[in-house]
Amino acid sequence: MISKKVRELFVSLMEASDNSVVFYDVETEQYRGFFNRAVVNKYIDLGALELVDGKGDEITILLNNRDDFLSSFASGIREAANGNDQSYADYNANPFAFSVGFEHFHQMAKKKRPNVDYICHGFERADTGLIHQQ
Repeated sequence: MISKKVRELFVSLMEASDNSVVFYDVETEQYRGFFNRAVVNKYIDLGALELVDGKGDEITILLNNRDDFLSSFASGIREAANGNDQSYADYNANPFAFSVGFEHFHQMAKKKRPNVDYICHGFERADTGLIHQQ
């Protein structure tokens, strides 16, 4: 099981958009926002993230191997939605990202009132009926 703080960090990256707390720059592939520094530093040390700028409280980071992360995160969501278990994580380029997506799907499914305006990579958008791609 992935800790809540770790899941929150990576989910905030997958929720990044022009209208969210975390901003994603398509041209530079950088994420900018206010993150838990201890968690960010841990994943920088592990090689999953790269610090671009950390002045003040706002942090700008890169997600290393971003394409693999996005693909595996979306796979985790898809498999959870299909009722499968996490054994499929072993078949993904990034088993960690798969598990984050898988657990995030289940956290969202527990909510009594789903947010119809929710936008996150790998989730179906209510306004278009399509899977959101970052």
